[in-house]
Amino acid sequence: MNFSKRNQKTIFIFYIVISVALRFFSFFPSVMDHDESTYLIIGRDILNGKDLYEDVTDSKPVGIFLFYAALEFLFGSSIFLKRLFFSLIVGITGFLVFKVSLKLFSERKTAFASGVIYILYVSIWNLHGLSPNTELLFNFFTICGLLLFLHSGLWNYFAGGLLMGAGFMVKYVVLFDFAAFMFFFFLKEIANPENRGKTAEWGKYLMAGAAFAIPFLLTNLWFWISDHFSDFVFVTYELPSNYGGSPSLKRYVVMLVDFTAKFLPISFLVFYVALKKEKSFMQNQGWFFMVWVCFVLFAMYIMGKEFSHYTIQLMLPFSLVAGLFFHPGFNSGAVPEKLYSGKTGAILLTSILLTVQINGIYNEIIKPDYEREVAAYLSERMDPGDQIYVSNYHQIVYYLLKIDSPTKFIHSNLLFTDTHKSFNINAEQEIKRILGNSPRFVIIKDQNTRMKNLISGKYTELKDFDKNKIQIYELKH
Repeated sequence: MNFSKRNQKTIFIFYIVISVALRFFSFFPSVMDHDESTYLIIGRDILNGKDLYEDVTDSKPVGIFLFYAALEFLFGSSIFLKRLFFSLIVGITGFLVFKVSLKLFSERKTAFASGVIYILYVSIWNLHGLSPNTELLFNFFTICGLLLFLHSGLWNYFAGGLLMGAGFMVKYVVLFDFAAFMFFFFLKEIANPENRGKTAEWGKYLMAGAAFAIPFLLTNLWFWISDHFSDFVFVTYELPSNYGGSPSLKRYVVMLVDFTAKFLPISFLVFYVALKKEKSFMQNQGWFFMVWVCFVLFAMYIMGKEFSHYTIQLMLPFSLVAGLFFHPGFNSGAVPEKLYSGKTGAILLTSILLTVQINGIYNEIIKPDYEREVAAYLSERMDPGDQIYVSNYHQIVYYLLKIDSPTKFIHSNLLFTDTHKSFNINAEQEIKRILGNSPRFVIIKDQNTRMKNLISGKYTELKDFDKNKIQIYELKH
């Protein structure tokens, strides 16, 4: 079904507005996700001339850090504007979901619902998309690539592969989305009797694969030329095998059940559409979604860590499937139709939206922002050149105070959890090296005995926050 440019513009603006509105209260707190804090600091430091993986490091590919460096260039140190920009990405992704659904099913109501469902998906729970993370960015590249592949053609496949290759440089699991698309479209093509014996069209898959590899190969070349190849090699080729946990079917199932329960109204739509017998209008698309979801589920399983934000990768195919509930050709049944349409549906949707906003006001506005309070307290007492070590507290304090981290291992988990083993870090030695430089202030969270013993006799407690859960120590004169 074709739409005028004016209609599509209206839908595009609507998606942007609801994305910003749903996510608005998340723009204010200093910390939504500690990974985001790491991206903010490393992005800033790259812009200031530090070398990624040598001067500052983390386990992620270069894409997310370059993206945050670009945001730092555009918006300075404003966390508010960076979160606003992410909400625009969410709205645009919702619009692209709309376009993909329209291409697959040629039905406006279905497409519109799918776009709305995606935005709802990633704008309700903090660790499932409300906090800016890699998944929100690479989902944008994934849906862009899929839209191009659906239009076929050699150059569309090249452009789609290139965009998904960029997504791969944000997080490597995009490889599984790309593999699912190529696998399904290729099998579908060779299964068509009209294409048997023809090889001319197969070149587009080679073009897509070559284009997908370009960002990764260029990144390798850049680090090789810039003389920091060994650090890049470790993080890219060695660390993943160390960092990934041991897959556990039990933990994996618990993660999926938790995801299903948290989004129960949407989960019902997904499973109802997938399991209902009457789905002739889906035709080959049903197999397409099955392949795509299976590839993503496998990617999530082999990572072995069961983090909540991993489920965001599932939200693209699930949004497209859930939107089919509203397809005119789908016999939804009397009870589900009444539940999701008319006054009942309006009440359900309004209740969800109000719950999201009330929860956002409480968690992001009313609750104290202790990280900002800590930074403000220290800012009043710091002299130029003073060093601070946050130890096991939140690294965002460095960003708020516009100072450097005293260690290249920005995320505090790298030194204070078993993650240091993955990086081959001697955590005890690194912490002692930092304290050996006599930072004026040390912050300790949750009565960390290990840190208290290391600073005992050299530091005195200056201030505490959040009922003594956060303690600030100052070097004795």
